[in-house]
Amino acid sequence: MKMTGDFVRCSRVLMLVACFSATSLPLVVAAPAAAKELASEQGVTGLVRDLSMMKSFNATFHQWVSDAQNHVLQEVTGTMWVQRPGLFRWDTNDPYPQQIISDGEVLWIYDLDLEQATKRKLDKQVGNTPALLLSGDPEKLAESFTVRASMYEETGEVRYDLIPKHKGALFELLRVHFRSGKIHDMFLRDNLGQTTRIEFETKAFNKPIDAKVFAFKPPKGVDVIEDM
Repeated sequence: MKMTGDFVRCSRVLMLVACFSATSLPLVVAAPAAAKELASEQGVTGLVRDLSMMKSFNATFHQWVSDAQNHVLQEVTGTMWVQRPGLFRWDTNDPYPQQIISDGEVLWIYDLDLEQATKRKLDKQVGNTPALLLSGDPEKLAESFTVRASMYEETGEVRYDLIPKHKGALFELLRVHFRSGKIHDMFLRDNLGQTTRIEFETKAFNKPIDAKVFAFKPPKGVDVIEDM
């Protein structure tokens, strides 16, 4: 099995799906200046509506991970696919190529350069697996999160702040920004103050995705670790 340096494999596309455990980036995702805060019930219904409209989604992404002092620790790009109910895949490019794939029940994390694949049962709590925000059941969000929403009236853009209700969540804030009815970026801040920002460029919206995208079979010679 190949080994690389001391790069921490629990990276933050990774925080989106499992352990998940240059210029500084601000906490607030860039957006027009004039924002109107919506009532709490409008925030929940708006988020459920926007997410429910997204049956499938394919995009490229650019991701930055920063420490509590806003020093960038990692910058990666890649491609992602999500499809309801519960299917997702995140592929990151070099220098740390990785595939994270779920069929809704099992989660695979495949480190190509390490020639290692980890198989585990998917944690279906959004608080522990934020990627499920995009592919899970939107109607259940209010059970796990307090939702605050702001609308930018000039453009119709909406920002949703999700704050976990339960102490066991892996993050303290998940921010989602919609533009023209499509997700534009996500921001996470964990309990140690580290942050992850992901910007998306939509390639396909509500188009069929081949089932093979969400299937994974370890290549010959790859070490498989089962953590079920």
